[in-house]
Amino acid sequence: MIATTILTGVWSAVLTPVDERYDPDAACAVDYYRDLLRDGIDGINLLGTTGEAMSFSVDQRLRLMEAVAAGVPRERTMCGAGASALGDAIRLTRAASELGFAAALVMPPFFFRDAGDDGIVRFFDALLSSTGPLRSTIVLYNFPRMTGITFRPELVDRLIDAFPGVIGGMKDSSNDVALQRAILERHPALRVFPSTEATLPQAKAYGAAGCISGSVCLWPQAAHAAYASGDASAATAIREGREALEGAPLIAQVRARVAKARNDDIWLRSMVPN
Repeated sequence: MIATTILTGVWSAVLTPVDERYDPDAACAVDYYRDLLRDGIDGINLLGTTGEAMSFSVDQRLRLMEAVAAGVPRERTMCGAGASALGDAIRLTRAASELGFAAALVMPPFFFRDAGDDGIVRFFDALLSSTGPLRSTIVLYNFPRMTGITFRPELVDRLIDAFPGVIGGMKDSSNDVALQRAILERHPALRVFPSTEATLPQAKAYGAAGCISGSVCLWPQAAHAAYASGDASAATAIREGREALEGAPLIAQVRARVAKARNDDIWLRSMVPN
């Protein structure tokens, strides 16, 4: 059975620095990710939504994964391995395992949004039967606004029953507390991560494993204090900080703040069309 005890705490869904040719800048990325881990982040989520993974080719993603694995503690890194095409998801999930990352974050196949639970289970069966035994745990990525599919409790039940010891967690970017609670009631050992740090103390109290957030990089030390020791003043500052980000695209705001903090305009460049 795959151990999941490391999957706790405050994880940063990190930006991907992009060069003038719209390739990931691996050296810049590694330096930044190391700094985040030094400053209080428990782990990084590479190539998620904040990292604009779906705008990069599989080969670009694999090259960045290899560079990060060589320069950042792999046990403190989970990697987005989701893709609409089964073959792409297999390559990315297998690579996450072979590179020794703590987890592969896998979303359901998207575009065909009327896929039922049977279809989603078949997708995961085809994926996991093709990757072979995994060194990394699988974290389900629930983001229905982007995929059109929700990892409802009944679907999570089926996946955990079908693949025992493989499904270790879920990131919930819907931030549906009722959904998180329902899944934790059925599977208390599952590592469930909201995608906001604004409610860290409350989430920890009902059993969430921490958070995986695109904005937590802006206040890593406060987030660590809010989660690890329940620091009320840190939690309040984080909540107010998150509220100040509302009303404008999150990735652009985070890029602007990181660029200013690091005095490096490379962070302002997103993948098109962002």
